[in-house]
Amino acid sequence: MKSLHRILPLLSLVCLLAACSDSGPTEAQKKEAADDVSAIDIPEKTIESLFEVEDGFTLLSLKDFAVFNAKTKEPVEGKNWSEAEGVISCKGTPRGYLYSNESFGNCTIRLEYRFPESAEKNENPNTGFLLFITGENRVWPKCLEVQGKFAEMAHIKSNSKEIQLDVTDDEAAREKARRPIGEWNTIEVVCKDGALTSVLNGTQIATSKPNELKSGFFGIQSEGDAVEFRNIRVQKLTD
Repeated sequence: MKSLHRILPLLSLVCLLAACSDSGPTEAQKKEAADDVSAIDIPEKTIESLFEVEDGFTLLSLKDFAVFNAKTKEPVEGKNWSEAEGVISCKGTPRGYLYSNESFGNCTIRLEYRFPESAEKNENPNTGFLLFITGENRVWPKCLEVQGKFAEMAHIKSNSKEIQLDVTDDEAAREKARRPIGEWNTIEVVCKDGALTSVLNGTQIATSKPNELKSGFFGIQSEGDAVEFRNIRVQKLTD
């Protein structure tokens, strides 16, 4: 890498030659100076540089997930999932989900998500966050879910008829904490020995008691509505 202290003398020389000559610097002198400037290494922008990540947390991007799409009767044009500038975008079709490459047990998951303003055509746009995905991929897999649906943000439920959950839920707290369509909402889920606690924009909303599911893959749903996600991070709990 050409260092700055080498480039400055070259630029100074070009300026000096320009001052001493009516015709200014030659084309060769201009090219040499330009080559030295363009040779400066510009650090590549990484997803880690876009967000402040707390100690002990690992930032996840689209490459940390696999995609499962449900079968559709009609062909779907383009990719449902994409990523740019640290934001994972979902078009909403086909239905399906991302699921993490790594399985998680006791952990804390934090993320931000929003429904773009275009989603207002549906007064109750939908997505969700899947915990402890096990078994075969299908719509929907055996797992627990923290709701992303606008009217039910941070509610906890089971996505399996085999699992009955004992859940407490604070609707008044949800109504107060929830931000409108078009704005970012933050979700935190604490998983401890099969029990879940959900937090919406810093306010605890729901808890569930332990059940048979205690580990599995983490997923994000595509349920028919455009939605965006960013700053997804996970902390493994050792206690």
